[in-house]
Amino acid sequence: LALMDALMHGVWERADTSSPAARREASGLVAAHLQWHLERQLRSLPLVERRAPS
Repeated sequence: LALMDALMHGVWERADTSSPAARREASGLVAAHLQWHLERQLRSLPLVERRAPS
């Protein structure tokens, strides 16, 4: 929840310090929320690379 709050409010420093597990979970929740609001699946979503920048 802390990561979702940081993302919603643009507190990028706090979001950057989140754990990889929290980021994966938040990513899934954001994707599900977006698709629910759009009332359709996003075909390109699986193509988005979900890894931390190097």
